[in-house]
Amino acid sequence: MKKTIIALAAALAFAACDKISTDQYVLFAGSVAQWADGTPVATPVQRAHVDKYTGPKCSNCPTADVTLEAALATHGDRMTLIAVNHPSVQGLPYPNEPDLRTSHGTAWVQFYGITGIPAALLNRNTASTFSGSMPSISGAIADAIAQQPTLALEVEAAAEGSSVTIDVNMQFLADIAEPLTLTLALTEDSLAYKQLLPNASVNPTYVHNHMLRDVVTDTWGTPVEAQGRSGECRKATFRYAPSNPDIKLENCHIVALVSYKESRQIVNCAECHISH
Repeated sequence: MKKTIIALAAALAFAACDKISTDQYVLFAGSVAQWADGTPVATPVQRAHVDKYTGPKCSNCPTADVTLEAALATHGDRMTLIAVNHPSVQGLPYPNEPDLRTSHGTAWVQFYGITGIPAALLNRNTASTFSGSMPSISGAIADAIAQQPTLALEVEAAAEGSSVTIDVNMQFLADIAEPLTLTLALTEDSLAYKQLLPNASVNPTYVHNHMLRDVVTDTWGTPVEAQGRSGECRKATFRYAPSNPDIKLENCHIVALVSYKESRQIVNCAECHISH
C-alpha cells in the first residue's frame, strides 16, 4: 500500500505554492535543491542584506527609496536589497495596476512585526529596524560589511527559455554549529506603476526596482546540507520556472540569503542578474 503523508500546517501556509510530489509524498513547497561538493569562493567577503517594506499608497516611501538607492551606490555589490509590498492598505495597488504583494512577503511582515511603512530590516535582525527617511542605515550597513565573514557565498543564474538554472556556491570560513537555511528570492527591476508622492500627488510611472516577485525555495528557505566545518565547500543547484507570466526574466535578479535556521538572521548574502 502506498504511504501518504498529510501535510497540515505546511499545506495550509503554502497552499498557493507549487508542491513537489513523488508517489503521494509531499516534499516541500518550492524548487528542489541538488547538493554537491563546491569549490572555494572567489571573493570571500561579508555582505549586508536589507528588506525594504513599501507600498504604492505610502507617501513617505519614495523618500526611503532615495536613501536606499544612495546606499546601494555607496556599497555596491556588498549590499543586497529586496523591496516587499506591505499587505496593509498602503500596499494595495491602484485600480487597474498590478498587485505586487506576495504570500512570501506577507509571511515576512507578520513574523518580523512590520506594522508601518516605509520600514527596513538589516540582515533580518529586529534590533536593526529603520523607518522614515532612514538617515542612519548606510552607516549601519557599513558596520555590517566590515565584519569578518564566517561563510562566503556566490550565486549565478542563467535563463533557458522560460526556466532558470541557479547555482549557489558557499564556503565555510569558520565552524558554524547552528543549522542554516538557504533562501532564494526573485526580484524584478523597471516596474513602472502608480506611486503616491510626499506632496500627495501620484506619479503614474514611478519606477520600482528590487521588487519581490517570487521565492524560489520555501518562504523560509531550504536546509543547507553541510557539516558546517571551516574550509568546507558546498554547492546547491536549482531549476526554477516562474508561474507568473508577467515576470520579465531579463529584468530579474536572484538574491541568495543564508540564515540561521532558529533566529532567521542572515549570515551572508549574494545577488546576481539572470543571464540569457
